[in-house]
Amino acid sequence: MGDSFDERPQTLISTIKITRVMPDGRTRFREPENIPSLAASLKEFGQLQPIILDEDGELVAGMRRLTAAKSLGWTSIWAVLRNQLDDLTARSIELEENLQREQMSPAEKIKAIAELHRLKKEQDPNWGQSQTAQLAGMERSRVVEAIKLATMMEFFPELAEAKSINQMQSWALSKASSQVRMKEVKDAPEIYKEIEERIILGDSVEVIKSLPKGFIKLILTDPPFGIDYDNRKAGSEGSVTAYKDDAESYERLLSMAPDLYEVLQPDGWLVWFLGPTWYERAKGVFREAGFTVDEIPIIWHREGGRAYTTRPDRYFGRAYDMALHCIKGNPQMVERGKPNVITCAPVEGADRTLLVERPVELYEELIKRLTIKGEMVVDFFTGSGSCLAAAAKTQRQYMGVELDPERRAVAIKKVRAYTPESA
Repeated sequence: MGDSFDERPQTLISTIKITRVMPDGRTRFREPENIPSLAASLKEFGQLQPIILDEDGELVAGMRRLTAAKSLGWTSIWAVLRNQLDDLTARSIELEENLQREQMSPAEKIKAIAELHRLKKEQDPNWGQSQTAQLAGMERSRVVEAIKLATMMEFFPELAEAKSINQMQSWALSKASSQVRMKEVKDAPEIYKEIEERIILGDSVEVIKSLPKGFIKLILTDPPFGIDYDNRKAGSEGSVTAYKDDAESYERLLSMAPDLYEVLQPDGWLVWFLGPTWYERAKGVFREAGFTVDEIPIIWHREGGRAYTTRPDRYFGRAYDMALHCIKGNPQMVERGKPNVITCAPVEGADRTLLVERPVELYEELIKRLTIKGEMVVDFFTGSGSCLAAAAKTQRQYMGVELDPERRAVAIKKVRAYTPESA
């Protein structure tokens, strides 16, 4: 099939002996294994795109096609001079070449694939995704994926911030799912109205200043850990609606300490989940605000869960999370003598709606130990809504604050799912 392509009816494209092409010495492809794949495609479908030469016959674009053709034993190849290209062809070839650049961001690559397919389709209505895949040196499934993601980026520009295509896919699925949840909540006000009123959309640092003093029995909350967790997981997971999670942002959250103290009843509790990095700093801040802080933290042992570490060759896997136990006044434990280690399974990955999502059972255990039915439980970082769901399930009054409308919709639906029918 090597020489049969020169019968292709193109006015600007001519057949040239491969030996006459002078390579430019630049490697345009990243992975040598792409060449056998492209060669197989050339053998099956023929050459879909010409190589580009300058007036002296030096290769301008098409090193991958040239290399693949040589590997098949072809003696000639379609070529076109750069100054003979029409605008559409020039743009499509530019996109194809750019797709081989390592420095392209995931968003740039996705847009380039989708745009390449659109341009080729404009030139040839019969053009298909398999042909675009050949030009881009990838599987057809990746072209299909790119077209979908490019469309999603038009509606959700924040997807362009993803650090990898896998993360962009995850974010896109999360966005689509969140939009469905938000619509469900919006379309059924008679079902969700009461819960919506209890979960305030806003910034907790500001919202708490407007709340009345002394009305909360238990603040049970899980703020961001202040360790750039989402950035460290960005290559594979991450969240498109992630909180700011750096040291400066965490110090801002700790500035809530005096307000947290004020909104609690004279005898109340604060349970504040945190990472070990901030343990000593947070203890000091809450003590300065007036709390008595237990020296020994509450430990959640993630029974059956994966132990996490970024250096398994150096460190033991982290199989627990911790929380500060802070006391205002002289509250009394409802369930006494229980250990400070709570063992329960984490939320399985397939069941998680957010990157960090604590199990309802964990919060339920803490709520039962510290409060009675009818008392007020508040979570100032509502997230997926597990804490408020546990409060609803155990027939406590509850209130939450959530900064992100998508997370709020997730929480509203979860709380509804755990609310007893008689409530």
